[in-house]
Amino acid sequence: MKGFAGRLIIVTLALLSCFYLPQAHGAAPAAAATGQEPPNRGALYRVSDGRHTLHLFGTIHVGASDFYPLERRIAQALGEAPVLALELDPQNAGALQAAVQKYGIYPSGQRFEDHLDPALAQRTMAALKRYQLPAQQMQGLRPWMLAMVLTVQEYASSGYHPELAVDSYLAGAARAHGATVVELESAERQMSIFARLDAAHQAQFLGDTLDEMDDADTTRKLAELVGAWRHADSQGFENALQEMEQDRSFASAFTRQALLDERNPDLADGIAALLTRHDKAVAAIGILHLVGPRSVPALLKEKGLKVEQIY
Repeated sequence: MKGFAGRLIIVTLALLSCFYLPQAHGAAPAAAATGQEPPNRGALYRVSDGRHTLHLFGTIHVGASDFYPLERRIAQALGEAPVLALELDPQNAGALQAAVQKYGIYPSGQRFEDHLDPALAQRTMAALKRYQLPAQQMQGLRPWMLAMVLTVQEYASSGYHPELAVDSYLAGAARAHGATVVELESAERQMSIFARLDAAHQAQFLGDTLDEMDDADTTRKLAELVGAWRHADSQGFENALQEMEQDRSFASAFTRQALLDERNPDLADGIAALLTRHDKAVAAIGILHLVGPRSVPALLKEKGLKVEQIY
């Protein structure tokens, strides 16, 4: 799969959990019965401390209706879990709105056009028009937030929607049988990472996003990346991270360091703590956190836990 991973696709896949939406009434999306056993998706691990066992599942933060149902082992684990831990709870909309207001929106009266050079502002306005987004309502968004909103629209135009995100499906299924859903992070934590970018880097991030969207090959790259999750192709994501390490661009370095390496230790700590409190819990985090030498599974092993990859 070498060459498939546009860096902005990887960036947004690492942090799109800020943008998924709860399913209506907390229900999981329906899937047509095919009579066939659902295939392996993402990645699944079993983690044990010798007393309790936990399943760790790799998700993506967008989805399509044909992602579901999930295969038997993760479905069974979810059905038995007293607790489901996610990066964010899709139903915690109030926290998301507060984080957007704090980190993603300019103070009243300021517009993104006043903070971008004219050429980038013009390209941004053209992209908003292309996706039929109301430009006047978007004027208050900071450049990094504009990049994320536009990327959500790009995913949707390719048939992948945040309201069908795997995280949201899992939350709906867990609540349907009375399990508790807890957060390993918070919207405040996730959005504050982007807020650390200065004005120049935010503009660069937005410009890189627009470049990616203008690339005729983006649709194919996106399909291949989602295909890696569809087919439980962990090696595909390993290859993507290796390419990112070789790419010396700002966007790639930011993704690897701030969105993955910096967050992985806290995610591992949260999962290890969950394991001490509950037996048969399920934790589900973005699949990019499950690959690489400083991945969450690797960090859990360093804590002395037994970590077994099922697929």
